[in-house]
Amino acid sequence: MTSIIQTQELSYEAAIKMCVAVTQHAHQLGVSVGVVVVTPAGVELASVRMNNAPLHALSIARKKAYTAASFKIPSFNWQERLKHKPDTMSALLREENFTYLGGGIPIIVEGKLFGSIGVSGATEAQDIECAEHAITEQLNSL
Repeated sequence: MTSIIQTQELSYEAAIKMCVAVTQHAHQLGVSVGVVVVTPAGVELASVRMNNAPLHALSIARKKAYTAASFKIPSFNWQERLKHKPDTMSALLREENFTYLGGGIPIIVEGKLFGSIGVSGATEAQDIECAEHAITEQLNSL
């Protein structure tokens, strides 16, 4: 039995590129957002808040990214999973870094979690679109 576990995570350079990709895509959509990229352990690698983004955008984006990293599924998936479980939803919503709002997407390559991204400040659909755009753009550059 080994006492050491090796992990892999997104580099800070890739996280910064993802933040840029999100902000560029948001600009094309005509919206202002906040974006946070975290490691699989939920440690923040990079974040950006566009001018005119809601003041809460970064803190909500951080919750979205943390939720996606924690459970390895998009934060939006929790809406369906908890639809008929109000007690579980109530308990999870009391957790500091949990949200079921869409815009948190895990970054998974070959079945392994390398981090996650959270976007907030636009509509839920636009937040998801910006996050997915950044992941696709970054993974295509590998």
